[in-house]
Amino acid sequence: MFRRITLSAIAGALVCLAPASAAGAATPTQLLLSQSAAFSLLGHSCGGIQEQVYATGFAVNGFPAGDVYMQTRCGGSGRGGGYKSTTYSAWATTTWDWFGDTRSFAKLEGAGEQNTSFSAEDAHGDRIYNVGTVAYLETGEPPLQPPAAPTGIGASVSLYEVGETEYLRMQVGWAAAEETAGLITSSTVTATPVKPGPAVLTTTVAGTSTSALLAPVAPNTTYRITVTNTDSEGTSDESSPIELTSPNEDGEGGGGTAGGEVCELNSGTIKLTPGLTAAPSYQEITVKGALRNCDGPAEPSEGTYVAHLTTSEEVTCSTLESISAEPTTTPVSLVVKWLPTGVGKSHGTLVMPLSEVGGSFAGTLEGGPFSQPQIMFAASLSESFTGAAKCGVPSPKGVVKPVRSATFATSPVEIGT
Repeated sequence: MFRRITLSAIAGALVCLAPASAAGAATPTQLLLSQSAAFSLLGHSCGGIQEQVYATGFAVNGFPAGDVYMQTRCGGSGRGGGYKSTTYSAWATTTWDWFGDTRSFAKLEGAGEQNTSFSAEDAHGDRIYNVGTVAYLETGEPPLQPPAAPTGIGASVSLYEVGETEYLRMQVGWAAAEETAGLITSSTVTATPVKPGPAVLTTTVAGTSTSALLAPVAPNTTYRITVTNTDSEGTSDESSPIELTSPNEDGEGGGGTAGGEVCELNSGTIKLTPGLTAAPSYQEITVKGALRNCDGPAEPSEGTYVAHLTTSEEVTCSTLESISAEPTTTPVSLVVKWLPTGVGKSHGTLVMPLSEVGGSFAGTLEGGPFSQPQIMFAASLSESFTGAAKCGVPSPKGVVKPVRSATFATSPVEIGT
């Protein structure tokens, strides 16, 4: 049972996990735009998104580059047994890392290059080539590039209660470098006491997670906290360290990271497209909410926001039932309109799970009333989906209604650098 818990970290996740291939492998690697990236551009996936991929050369940063044509065809039943289908298609320009994972992508307004016999080799013996509408990568001695060090480190310590036991627990959040955020395979957090005595705390979290828990935290202790990110190409340098002083054994006192803005109330709605059923599908997520009773060194007293996310994998009704099974959601955009209106708007990203069993509401902000280049925010989250209990269950007439909407509320939202 939770008694008191305060979060001040970004959580969540971004695009896709790197596969367990290896640069330098003898077998050519087929280059594809990740399905989550394709879905974020098309907004539809009906039985998967088909791709035609054309390698075009090596990008300015040295990585393999190409153009991708993608399409998916969605059908539906009409009156009188008629059948109609709609084809959704688009072009994208893409770069890949040396393991064939999507590193960056952007939608093209027109058609891309379509040289079906293109071939190119760089100074390291790496070769990309096309065989018809399929692109391949063969690596020689590629210039592997570890990810940049994470930024926006935030941390807090709270008193956590399980049954009769209480202990201090630290939550740490960070932001991965944007271009490689979806390629991170693990992150390591280390909290080192500034004065010798208490134990060093460290943990490694798998995947693209951007938050971690450390325990047990010694009371009245100042910790120096750093984070590293690892992907298939290596491990980043340590982040710039921050310091945090833990509270006493009762969870009182201490000091978290700079910032100190707190919005006591936060609630809103969630919309899913096309909606959850028993059939796997990618989901577009629209979150609308309101922050109230904000207080701290910044000016705003309240704000309203709209965020857009997608799931990075196809999901079903089961995502609502377990925090351990929740999918990675990929942030697309977040805009916060603050009051009074003179303080302006903030832009950033939001990550939150699709689950009725809790999780973290977290992300980043910049601009508007905040002078720092990147501000972290976080809170604990509860969600309630309309019709969740009957998700995937046919009605007496055999109709399955997708679960498309939810309400949510969070603990006080802490905003800090």
